[in-house]
Amino acid sequence: MKISQIVVLFLVILAFPFLLGAQQLKENEVVVISGEKYILHQVRTGETIFSISQHFEVDDSELIRINPKIKQGLKIGDIIKIPFTEGVDLANEPVYKKGDPTSFEFHTIESRSETPYFIAKSYGITIEELYAYNPEVKKFRKGTRLRIPLWEEKAIAEQEPVGKNEPVLLETESSRSNDLITHTVKSGETLYSIARQYNVTESEILFYNPDARQLKAGTKIYLPKSVTENTTSAPVLEQSSKVANYFEHIIESGETLWGITRKYDVSENELQALNPFLADGFPAGAVLKVPAKDAEAKNIQPVNEDAFIKHEVEKGETLYGLSAKYDIKIPEIKKYNPVLETRNLLRGETVLIPRRPEPEITEFMAERKADVESVQEVENKETPGELLTTPDYYDVKIPSELPVAVPESCQPRQTSWNSFETYQIALFLPLFQEANDTLNKVTEFPDSDSLLLENEEITDDVVAASELDTFVEEVVKEDMFIGFYRGSENFVQFYEGVLLAVDSMQQAGMNIELKVFDTQQNADSVRKAVYSHDFLETDLIIGPVFPNIQNDVADIAAKNRIPMVSPLSAQTNKKQNNPYYYQVNPDRDYLAVKTAELVAEEYFNSNFIVFRTSNYQGTAEGRLVELIQEKLYNSGFMGKSAGVSFSVYDFEHDGPFGLRRILSHNKENVIYIPSSVEGELSIGISNINNLADEYSITLIGTSRFPQYESIQIDYFHNLKMEYVSPYWVDYKKPSTINFIEKFKSNFYTEPDNFGIQGYDVTFYFLNALKNYGNDFRDCLPYLQVDLIQGNYQFEKVSQFGGYMNQGVSVISYQRNFDVVRKRVEGQLHLATN
Repeated sequence: MKISQIVVLFLVILAFPFLLGAQQLKENEVVVISGEKYILHQVRTGETIFSISQHFEVDDSELIRINPKIKQGLKIGDIIKIPFTEGVDLANEPVYKKGDPTSFEFHTIESRSETPYFIAKSYGITIEELYAYNPEVKKFRKGTRLRIPLWEEKAIAEQEPVGKNEPVLLETESSRSNDLITHTVKSGETLYSIARQYNVTESEILFYNPDARQLKAGTKIYLPKSVTENTTSAPVLEQSSKVANYFEHIIESGETLWGITRKYDVSENELQALNPFLADGFPAGAVLKVPAKDAEAKNIQPVNEDAFIKHEVEKGETLYGLSAKYDIKIPEIKKYNPVLETRNLLRGETVLIPRRPEPEITEFMAERKADVESVQEVENKETPGELLTTPDYYDVKIPSELPVAVPESCQPRQTSWNSFETYQIALFLPLFQEANDTLNKVTEFPDSDSLLLENEEITDDVVAASELDTFVEEVVKEDMFIGFYRGSENFVQFYEGVLLAVDSMQQAGMNIELKVFDTQQNADSVRKAVYSHDFLETDLIIGPVFPNIQNDVADIAAKNRIPMVSPLSAQTNKKQNNPYYYQVNPDRDYLAVKTAELVAEEYFNSNFIVFRTSNYQGTAEGRLVELIQEKLYNSGFMGKSAGVSFSVYDFEHDGPFGLRRILSHNKENVIYIPSSVEGELSIGISNINNLADEYSITLIGTSRFPQYESIQIDYFHNLKMEYVSPYWVDYKKPSTINFIEKFKSNFYTEPDNFGIQGYDVTFYFLNALKNYGNDFRDCLPYLQVDLIQGNYQFEKVSQFGGYMNQGVSVISYQRNFDVVRKRVEGQLHLATN
């Protein structure tokens, strides 16, 4: 055997525990590894180290040496290597092997006293068997439903060994083939999508395939034939004869095939079937055909027929074209056609375009809205009911098929299931407790006269500094406060927000034990906390906040499947390969993409100007310029008379007076300054503001702009600044008002952004724990939590990585000095019962 073949084979052997659900092991196969013969054996029910060593005629110490993990005990389904002994009869199956169960019964845990040992003993099985046939159960809680394997003597004698992922309900292989069908998982498919495809519940799939929670392409799973007799192996799209069954997407730089499958909920095979060119790569600029789902072809109906134009989409039409034709922003079209939030237009479908209402209707709606707001302001609360709801001229009826249905596995757990469970929460913050205590101590020195009176022989000439220290009296005044050490005030506020969230969840009946670790800014202080046995019992980790000291915590979290939340840092690569890592702050690249979308969707027919103050090539700001230019080009309106004009204005070269020459009186002038230097931004914005009364100008900024003290806030209003931000606080919302009052009454200060962030992050993830347990990853898109400043929507960032919040808002500064949130992006429209 060639060396390369041996290496490949060895790697395959190492990967067997992870591939077990994806392929069936050939029982007791003999392989050669590094010139030595080994038997690959899958541990079956009833086997022990002693029984295996006896059957295969090998010393048990040698078995442990080659497979060191079995020191902790054998696990059903594990693959182990056994030294091959000549003359061993591999065809002779040992009588102690029970094989797979012939059937199951169910047991529901009714009290905390029902431990795994208690349950196993009650049914005459081993603990290993109980765990092996309930792999999805992480903790044995009240209300948990368990499978209890049963064996019949006749079936044990007849049954052939099968792989771990085979169905185990039926007595013989022949009866399996009559009652079950096989489905091979395709790339991009999920448990939920397969359940919908075959019209079964997720629980039914998991019953036959306990390992199906973590699906991999190529894995074979088994489904009841009775529910799939009229179902093909691929989904059938029920489309109208005139509606196309695909839409088009232009591949943009930075996009990946995996990202597109996630974005549009399709598989790679489905995309490749419509786009043969994908076999040669994933080229930017190519037009990709994406299959549309059947529910998305349904048309919504207006309540008021006169309020909308019904436009039937023709071949080649785009959202940009409809926006230009009807003089309406693309976000407005999406608002009344929710399916367009997740895909582009389908040829033949009907799109609702809101008409501009008559002046009388506009006046009536404005008066009615003012009446409602005045009543709510007096009552200082949201007014429920229909009588005071503002009538909407543009109300529509959305078919029940359109909102996203919550999968069965993501329905919130009943309160009784976790009422007796205590959740262990670890919080890592740089509070600098000792430094703050020292900083706020007041040290008083007794005057020299008192020293001489008490020590008459001591004079100023002979008192050394070290001796004088013995007379220093430290006095700590509780009512005196000097300040916070370094930037720890922000993290104290964050901690206070955490405490309020914990208190809210405890009042809701959740038992929480919060452990706080002062990390300072030292990785050693973190290691002391995480490398302990007790820490492995943690249910949720929040922090550390600095990426450079997250390494040890992230490693422990990944190895032990503990969800870890990075609450503040936005620039970290840890989310790329840690499936239990959650980044709350979207990174700069994502915000740049959403900003480019804002410009392209709302200003594709504007006069776009890059206001150059210095060289921006190779910077993050320069990357945004490239993204905007690419999206404007893909709109099809770049350079056209009715489309966008794109120009770069060199402020250093042309000075403040040249800008007037490229501004337009006929189009909206959209200006972006690719710089993060406050001085450059201040000078540039000041010069642009001088022209705000003569031209209609929109400034594209970032969430950092309002923090620059050298820029007058009225400039942002004059220039109608817009930016994309993950945070927005509605100070008129009753829940926000209540939170601020509660914060002030507990901590005697107003909450800043850190205090609000501490509350939002903790409140959100505690709700995730309460509703779904520790493994809440796949259910976060369906978690609806009322937060103060965030709109979280966590999405997977890579195939084997973690999650990042992609819920953002578009913030707009108005010329009447209001600051409003124009819209929220990234949230699902969930179906209600």
